Amino acid sequence: MKTRVTITLDPTVHRLAKQAARKQRTSVSGLIESLLQAADTRGSGDLVAEMTGLCTLRAPVTGADPLYDSLQAKYLRR
Repeated sequence: MKTRVTITLDPTVHRLAKQAARKQRTSVSGLIESLLQAADTRGSGDLVAEMTGLCTLRAPVTGADPLYDSLQAKYLRR
């Protein structure tokens, strides 16, 4: 269960945070959470932990990959 926290940001920082969150397709809360988790694992010496979350998958283009399309139709219900 998540805990609600109130923070105060300079309007310019808030605007930048919203832009960064939009680029990562998340909320400002999600962005802050991921940054704090990354800061917590940084320097731990665990390469997997340090690399987690550093990349994102691109959105598939319908029709470009027949295998993906058939697996999506079979397993992903939207």
